[in-house]
Amino acid sequence: MSDQLQELLTKVYEEGVVKANAEAEKILDKAKADAETMIAEAKAKAEQAISEAKRQAQELQKNTEGDLKMAGNHSITALKQKITDLILKVNVDQASKESFQDADFVKTLIKETLTGWKQGDAGIIITENMQKKLDEAFLSSLKSSFDGKLKIDFSPQIKAGFTISPIDGSYKLSFTDEDFAALFKNYLRPRTAKILFDS
Repeated sequence: MSDQLQELLTKVYEEGVVKANAEAEKILDKAKADAETMIAEAKAKAEQAISEAKRQAQELQKNTEGDLKMAGNHSITALKQKITDLILKVNVDQASKESFQDADFVKTLIKETLTGWKQGDAGIIITENMQKKLDEAFLSSLKSSFDGKLKIDFSPQIKAGFTISPIDGSYKLSFTDEDFAALFKNYLRPRTAKILFDS
């Protein structure tokens, strides 16, 4: 009987070990499957993160290249504008200054301006620098062409040229070297830029 009991115990033990081994095998298989699933999910997330990072890097590169190109174009345009303005400043400003120092030029300009004046009474203010250069006969002829209704003054505040306005002073037209330089620069700027930079 003791042998039978021993046999029975051995059989129960072996069945328990087999069952435990099978259960352990199942647990290991499930753990391996879970681990593989986690690894696959982690790889997928890593690939997605890498793909998103690459997309963002490409977008950043594209935007940076676009910004650099735009900044380069703005810089070139600004440089061309500065070169054009410098050339005009040297040539037009100097020519305007010299012209407004010439009494004959100023006389002609005043005559032409007053000839076109259609407002009746007028006041003209001329740079004080021209006071000695404009003879009394010239000033008298201007006044007589306006039947004595022309008021002529000289001012140190005007550097070169003159201003004209109705006697009531409601507005004023300015004819200075700076006004003419600005006018000519606006007219010449596109042509100068075309000459300089269009090939």
